[in-house]
Amino acid sequence: MIKSRSLLVVEDDLAVREAITRVLETEDYQVSSAVSSCEAIRQFNEKQIDIVLLDLSLGPEQGWDIFHALKKRRPDLPIIVTSARADELAHSSAARASGVLEKPFDVSLLLTLLKQVGGSR
Repeated sequence: MIKSRSLLVVEDDLAVREAITRVLETEDYQVSSAVSSCEAIRQFNEKQIDIVLLDLSLGPEQGWDIFHALKKRRPDLPIIVTSARADELAHSSAARASGVLEKPFDVSLLLTLLKQVGGSR
């Protein structure tokens, strides 16, 4: 039996988070979600996470801070960053991300990117 991949979605917009979760679950991902950096770190520490989908715009929080905190814990962790603001995606840390998606993005593009970073079995 092939193990499904565990994916953490860090997104503070409820509608976006629920839509992404539904799509990913139909693709056989085990999806956890977080709305803040504290919740993302807690989820990461409590569960075996294979991939992170990280929105960089989390209200007053800096998404790149979460990115660095997760990479410090596990440098090889695949993290795909998303944002509706192109300037956030142009950050110097973007080169360390496994993927960069500008919102709104096509779901098929996300699924292709997940396969490329090892998120599909």
